[in-house]
Amino acid sequence: MKIPRHLNATLDRAADHARIILIILLLAVAAATAPWIPALAAFALGVGAGGVAIHLRMAAKVARLRAETDDLLRENGALHHEKTVTARATAASGTSLTQKFPSIREENLED
Repeated sequence: MKIPRHLNATLDRAADHARIILIILLLAVAAATAPWIPALAAFALGVGAGGVAIHLRMAAKVARLRAETDDLLRENGALHHEKTVTARATAASGTSLTQKFPSIREENLED
């Protein structure tokens, strides 16, 4: 099934603004249920406050881990490139080295 472009654009925008949408949704639930079910309103506000607190607390750690992952991926790519270049150079020089070996006479072996 093919998703229409306008719906796909709307879903992409919602994914980009998911935190804001969730906070507004929790506040709407709290406001709507406060007169009839205050416990549900308090729970919704608690979930919202807890989610924001955890996000703020973990943001620095997540950013540090993402930067470390990027550095490791760059280093891995550089090592892979170096290995490829070395393998190509070794293969090319290996063929030329076998042709450059001097012949050893049997007279020198007996000494």
